[in-house]
Amino acid sequence: MKRVLVVSLLVAAIGAPAAFAADPTPADFKNAAKYCKAVREAKGVDAFATQYGTNKNKKNAYGKCVSQTAQAKADKHEAAEEAKAAADCKKQRSADAAKFAEKYKNLGQCVKAQNGGKDDDDD
Repeated sequence: MKRVLVVSLLVAAIGAPAAFAADPTPADFKNAAKYCKAVREAKGVDAFATQYGTNKNKKNAYGKCVSQTAQAKADKHEAAEEAKAAADCKKQRSADAAKFAEKYKNLGQCVKAQNGGKDDDDD
């Protein structure tokens, strides 16, 4: 009886962390494909297809997951670059306002120049 209890406790101790493990997050993976594979394994094929597949036939869920995840990562990266450029431009403007006004019409032009001329309209 003690042996059964000990074995049951060991099985529960080993299985509990896996049951409470959170779903993978895109930040944990270098690329979207690896993230989507991990999500598909964690959720199961049917739940994954329901989440990412089309409403009619739930096909190409994996491709849609990769596409959505890659786009989200790219958007986040671009936002970080723009924030860094804005901070740099504000620093330049506060260091020498006259020189900044000579070179740029406004803060937006400075940020655009720092980002290599990228607009928000570029997709």
